[in-house]
Amino acid sequence: MFLQRTEIREPTIEVREFAGEGRVEIDERILFDDEDSHIVLLLEILAGDVIFTLRGPDVENLAQGFGDRVRLYVMPPARRAYDAFLEIRARAGSRFRAVIARIGGAFVGGADALPCRACKQACKLLISTVLACVGMPNPEDLTPGEVLQMSAEQSQHLDEALGHAGIRGPLAEGPIGTFLALFAENFRSVVWSALQTAQQVFELPDTIYRLASERLGCCP
Repeated sequence: MFLQRTEIREPTIEVREFAGEGRVEIDERILFDDEDSHIVLLLEILAGDVIFTLRGPDVENLAQGFGDRVRLYVMPPARRAYDAFLEIRARAGSRFRAVIARIGGAFVGGADALPCRACKQACKLLISTVLACVGMPNPEDLTPGEVLQMSAEQSQHLDEALGHAGIRGPLAEGPIGTFLALFAENFRSVVWSALQTAQQVFELPDTIYRLASERLGCCP
């Protein structure tokens, strides 16, 4: 059994990330008490038998092309306060990642003031979310020497979502569109540039997030 938990808490963004191996049980509360914040859940089964159960709102899985192995839920601000719960039940021989994030409306104008560690987490959240939406694997799963592979259609969708002043294409619609609108144009364009670099040369995932954060002025 192995469980690593990473957590950041800033006024405009909170992220809880879990990476587990083997037999693990997690019961995590998700509080909807803010009329200004989106909740994002990214749940990934990397190996073996893992059961994710979300007890709360009935929301659509926005991840494409992974079946039940990857689930992405984006929940808009709540009109009233309520609780949801995420249950994770992993058996021996399994591996998983789970991210629970809260991002507020003020993030769009304050991301450049984030400390380095929080900015890297925000870059990581945006990258993993948009890649799941277009059916691409998480950069965390790249092996040494491997570059990020994407089809022409996937590249077009990412360029439309990240590379312009306005969000265009299929990712502009619905919950994912309102989530992307929380990231300023320069934030999205820097992340898109980092992904394009990862298409050409192998970079460790943490290096991708750090380089993006440096360009945003959050990391020295």
